[in-house]
Amino acid sequence: MLSIDGGGMRGLIPIAMLAELEAQLGQPVQEIVDMVGGTSSGAIIAAGMGLGMTAQEILDEVYKTRLPAAFPSRNLFFWLRYLFGGLRHFYSLEPFLEALKPLAEGKRIRDLQHPIVLMVTKDLRTSNSYFIVSRGPGASAFGHWPVAGAVGASGAAPVYFPPVLGNLVDGGVGEFGNPCMAVAVEALEYIGPEAGFIANEVILLSLGTGYLLNTLADGEGSRWNITNWVPYYINEALDDAALQQAFSTRAIYGEQMDFRRYNPLLTTENIVDRLGLQIPRGVQPEKLGLDSTSTVEIDLMEAIGRAYAHAIDWRISGLMPWDTIGGHPKPAITPVNWTGSAYV
Repeated sequence: MLSIDGGGMRGLIPIAMLAELEAQLGQPVQEIVDMVGGTSSGAIIAAGMGLGMTAQEILDEVYKTRLPAAFPSRNLFFWLRYLFGGLRHFYSLEPFLEALKPLAEGKRIRDLQHPIVLMVTKDLRTSNSYFIVSRGPGASAFGHWPVAGAVGASGAAPVYFPPVLGNLVDGGVGEFGNPCMAVAVEALEYIGPEAGFIANEVILLSLGTGYLLNTLADGEGSRWNITNWVPYYINEALDDAALQQAFSTRAIYGEQMDFRRYNPLLTTENIVDRLGLQIPRGVQPEKLGLDSTSTVEIDLMEAIGRAYAHAIDWRISGLMPWDTIGGHPKPAITPVNWTGSAYV
């Protein structure tokens, strides 16, 4: 099984990893896996595989050709439209849907038979997360949904895009930006042996879209105001949720499956020293985001994914990112000096 995080254009990193894996194996990924789950950008990849596309085709046709059109340049007109539009969302959903529609036109979720596809979205009317799945008990509720609509719903990130139909937003709003636990539960608890998902006979590969450090200098937080705290809170909520999903999946299903998590660290030092890449002038890996669409940024994200995939020994079971070359570091406790403080 395969699980892919959300991350907008940073989905280039895991799809490049999968394209590199295809090159190493000489076989399309969708022929190797029995189920692929994704949130937001990961949903694009999952749906593409469900439609029979190889990882290389998704990389070339979606991420490098079609998807950048969904993120127009932030020029004066952009900011005026955002301002007079009520500060609701940066981008229109139509170019995003147009980027996906030719790949899935006329297709419904029930048409995605192999691999089984799972996507996550949240319904604002109830705050419920929906696990849109193409097979198993949940398929009856979502089988009639259009593929393009489901992918759009899973990727409608607040601030960036408006809700689909005014109600459905990015599945990463909450705790499923990394859907690995949802994939594990759906496969082992609901779909089960009918599709070959048998305890102790399952491998789940979880791919992130890159880890950004949010570290601060000692005492820096005491000088922050709301403009600092809001972006920090959002980034930390997403990163913490992704990591905790991986920890929880391993803790709950570690005895029933071979769970592996891969996620590169997006720092200049790591990319140059550990992955052996050169950073193009004017590009900061630490600032690669959901809407990074310049040619040099796209090329760099592809290079990061391929280099990281090349550095991985895919045969080793039970890996976490810090067990891989170039993976994000293991959480650690930093000493706190309480001496002389008012709390002692």
